[in-house]
Amino acid sequence: MTIQQPSILINFKQNAIEFVARSARGNVVLIIKDDTDTTFTQKVYKTITELTADAALYTPENLQYITDTFEGAAFRTTVIRVAVADAFEDGLAIAEPLKTGWVGFAGGLATDYEALATWTKQMAAARYTFMSVVFEPTTAPDSTNVVVLENVNVTFKDARGEVTGDKFIPSLLGYLAGANVEKGTTYLVMANLTSVVVPLDVDAELVLGKMVLINDDDEVKIALGINSLTTITADKTEDFQFIETIEINNLILDDIRTEFKKWIGKYKNKYDNQVIFLSAVNNYFETLEDSDILDKEFNNKAKVDIEAQRAAWVAVNELAVDWDYTKVRNMAFKRQLFLMANIKELQSITDLKFVIALA
Repeated sequence: MTIQQPSILINFKQNAIEFVARSARGNVVLIIKDDTDTTFTQKVYKTITELTADAALYTPENLQYITDTFEGAAFRTTVIRVAVADAFEDGLAIAEPLKTGWVGFAGGLATDYEALATWTKQMAAARYTFMSVVFEPTTAPDSTNVVVLENVNVTFKDARGEVTGDKFIPSLLGYLAGANVEKGTTYLVMANLTSVVVPLDVDAELVLGKMVLINDDDEVKIALGINSLTTITADKTEDFQFIETIEINNLILDDIRTEFKKWIGKYKNKYDNQVIFLSAVNNYFETLEDSDILDKEFNNKAKVDIEAQRAAWVAVNELAVDWDYTKVRNMAFKRQLFLMANIKELQSITDLKFVIALA
């Protein structure tokens, strides 16, 4: 085992073949270009009132973009300002310490959105739980953490009228962040739009991993709350294409990681202490059941990963091959915890099969 920083690796693998306080979800991170006031690079707003007090810091266009992020009742909006002469992606380095949030640009070109998609995937690989919204990137992201808005034009209810789809990204960030883990985004109403230009074949765009807004019952809605993932594997099934699933995964990842950091270097690695940590995790799962995030009809439990722990011991002691379950479980391996969990996340209703028999 190589010498390296403490490793916190929490994998969410859905079996396709066969803690702590809730994280503060629902954060919007909007990167703007603005030279109106160059004395700051970052501002945080929780209410429109706070934003209004700072109105003089922004151009009218950027002020509108920031205001749009409050659609959907997100927890807060973090505004990151870069100079007009700079690239939008320069703001990503400022965003990185936030570690989570729905990230987007106020405007941008295809190359900008390509850079945002690439950065978001890099952050996901580093176990940061950023999500982002992009418009017409140069390549398909194929990522659980990147949403591609498809609609080429949308029409606002206010004086802006019909504009290109990228101008709606700040609003969409607010709606998606506001949905959080509490509800799905399929058929979520975009209340500040009157209509959108809908592609000729909506289903074909969905298959390509694009989010499509539709006109339905005099409202604009999200046709299907999906991200850009199109490559399905045994570990990433079709469920991983839904934003709702990834938001729950991100919530659990952030919360367990936060709790585990409290343990690093403070407790000896022995089974008795592992049981205490597992008990905390399982109590946390119960709180998620009470919040209708996990299914309480399922046995959502974390436990020692016997096979992984046995494999670690076998690599240094071949006799571990013959150890029974109890001995492997009780023999904590050096500085590492090998844990696993089997959980069932609740998903929002989207489909109906209703058979009516006539007498």
